[in-house]
Amino acid sequence: MLSDTIVAISSGYGVSAISVIRVSGPLVLSIIEKVFRRKLKNRYATYLKFYNNNGKVIDDVIAVYYKSPKSYTGEDMLEIFCHGGLIIPKLILREIVELGARQAEPGEFTKRAFLNGKLDLIQSSTINEIINAKSESAIYSLRSRMDGVLSRKLEDLRESLLDLLKEIEARIDFEEDVPEISKEEVFFRIKKILNMLEDMLKNSASMEKVSQGINVVIIGKANVGKSSIFNKLLGYERAIVSEIPGTTRDYISEYLVIDGITFRIVDTAGIREAQDIIEKIGIEKSLNLTKFSDIIIFVLSAEKIETYELELLERIPNEKLILVINKSEISRPNIEGYKPIYLSVYENFGFEELKNTLYNKAISEISAEYYFSRSEYETLQYAYNELIEVLNLKFEPLDIISHHIRLVVNSLSRLLGIEDLPEEILNRVFRDFCIGK
Repeated sequence: MLSDTIVAISSGYGVSAISVIRVSGPLVLSIIEKVFRRKLKNRYATYLKFYNNNGKVIDDVIAVYYKSPKSYTGEDMLEIFCHGGLIIPKLILREIVELGARQAEPGEFTKRAFLNGKLDLIQSSTINEIINAKSESAIYSLRSRMDGVLSRKLEDLRESLLDLLKEIEARIDFEEDVPEISKEEVFFRIKKILNMLEDMLKNSASMEKVSQGINVVIIGKANVGKSSIFNKLLGYERAIVSEIPGTTRDYISEYLVIDGITFRIVDTAGIREAQDIIEKIGIEKSLNLTKFSDIIIFVLSAEKIETYELELLERIPNEKLILVINKSEISRPNIEGYKPIYLSVYENFGFEELKNTLYNKAISEISAEYYFSRSEYETLQYAYNELIEVLNLKFEPLDIISHHIRLVVNSLSRLLGIEDLPEEILNRVFRDFCIGK
C-alpha cells in the first residue's frame, strides 16, 4: 500500500565501507526528526548523528532528504549513508522499522516510482536489467531505454492511433454532424503507422541477450575435447578433463566476455550410447539445451567422425551453428556443405578464430536500435498483426475497423503501463528486483 512507509538496505548486506539505507513514504519527516533530532534541508547532504530511541548514537552518517514529488519514488524519501558492515546498517534499519516503517519488498521502490508516474513500465523493467547486466556493453545498449527513447517512440505511435480512432468514432457517433472520412485516408494513416512499427520490430534485439549474455552450448560425442575447448575459452581449468569418455556427466556453465559481449558458455555431457542412468540423463540434458541456445558449437574429432554425428549435425539450424573440428594437428577432414573451424587443444591453434566467430555471430544478434524483452516483442508483434488485419477490412464498416485499432492502442498502453494493470502483473514485473530498488 502507498500509505505505508518502506525501508531497505539498498546497498545489500555484507561488509563494506559504506551502506545505503533508503526510506520512502508519509512517515519520512517524522522519522527524520526522531533519529536526527532536527529537520533536514531538501536535497542537501547533511553530516549528522543517528540516534536510537534511548538517545544513544548508533553512527555518524550522511543523510539526504528528498521532498515529494521530486524524488526517485515520487514520495517523501530519505537516503542514509552509514558505515558498512554487518551490525550498523541492521541497527539503523531496526530503529526505522520501530518508528513505523516496514521492510520493503523486492523492487518496491521502483514499483512506487512507476505507480507515481516517475517511470513508465519500460524504464522500470530496464532498471533491473541494468543492475544485473554482466558486461559493459549492455549498460550502453540499454541506456536509450532508460532515457525514455523507446517509450517516446511507442507513445508517438499510440497518440497517432488515438487521433485516428477519435476521428473514426466521431463519424460513427455523430454521422450527420461530422464530415465523412474516407477509408482511403484511414488506410493511408494505418500504413504509415504500420511502417514505423515494422521498422521497430526489424531493428530490434533481445534485451535479455544483451544484459544476461548469449547462450552458447558446446555439444559433441564423448571424448572429442569439448571440456578442453571449454577450459581454453575461459582461460582456466573449469571442467574436468580426462581420457576416459563420459567424464562430464552433467552440464556446467560459466560466463565469458569477448570484446564487451557476454556469453554464457555451457559444456555438456558427450552424446553417445549411455553406460548408466546418470549419464543418460546428462546426455538428454545436452540435447535439450540446444533447443534454448543462441549458438551451438558442435565439436567433431579429426581422429574419427561417426555417421550418427553427421546425422545430428544436419538437425542443427545453420544460423546457430559453429562447426569445430578438434585434434586438427592430425588431419583436416572436409565436411561437405560446411566450413568448419580447425583447431587443436594440443597445439593451441584455432581459438582466436573461434572467439572471432562467436563475437561476429553475437554482434549480429544484439546490434540494434531498439531492445525488447520477449513479452514486449510479442506484444508489439501482436499490435503489428492487428494493423495488418485492419488493412484487410476494406469492405467492413468503420466500427469493425475501430475495434481493431482499439486493440492495438490497448496493447501499446500495456507496454507503457498507461492503463490500470492488475496487481499480479505489476508484482511479476518487480519481484525479481533486488531489495532496496
